Amino acid sequence: MSYHIYQTEGIILSKRDVGEADRIFSILTKDLGRIDAMAQGARYLKSKLRYNLNAFDYCRFGLVATRDFWRIIDAEELNSWPTLRASFDKLAALSRIAALINRMVKGQEPDFYLWNEVKNTFAFLEKNGILKDENGKGLEAFELLTTLKILSLLGYVADAEKWVNLPLDEAQKIKPLMVSIINKALQESQL
Repeated sequence: MSYHIYQTEGIILSKRDVGEADRIFSILTKDLGRIDAMAQGARYLKSKLRYNLNAFDYCRFGLVATRDFWRIIDAEELNSWPTLRASFDKLAALSRIAALINRMVKGQEPDFYLWNEVKNTFAFLEKNGILKDENGKGLEAFELLTTLKILSLLGYVADAEKWVNLPLDEAQKIKPLMVSIINKALQESQL
């Protein structure tokens, strides 16, 4: 039986081990949306996929849709974000953003705007320094603003245009308001 191989770009949001050597990855893809895909035998030392499937890697994937799940048959790393990986604070912020996407995006549906926002978030954090303001909270404001943008793109926050185009220096001034809006959106989503 032959299967159609889907080629798409994606960012690995999270991974978890299954069985003896398999892994399931949560991936935000450009063409398919957020999917869960299995890489069989990915934890074996001899696996060709082992070194191209790390959390937060930006990859080109070869995927096959089986009856029950997506299966990764090929992966090529496009960017591993080396500068970003050197900062514990940035990785922690990305972990929280990835957890938000996994929590709020259910089902498989491509979302070009969400894909661009997440990819641009990774690229911005890779390119820019520590993101500190006078209180050392620049990264916190960036994370809140990114969270608001994601929630507005998903339809959980009104006035999407306001948040998508808000500069970081203005976001730092209204952090309590952003926290309040985020908490209300998460509570009302019931997810």
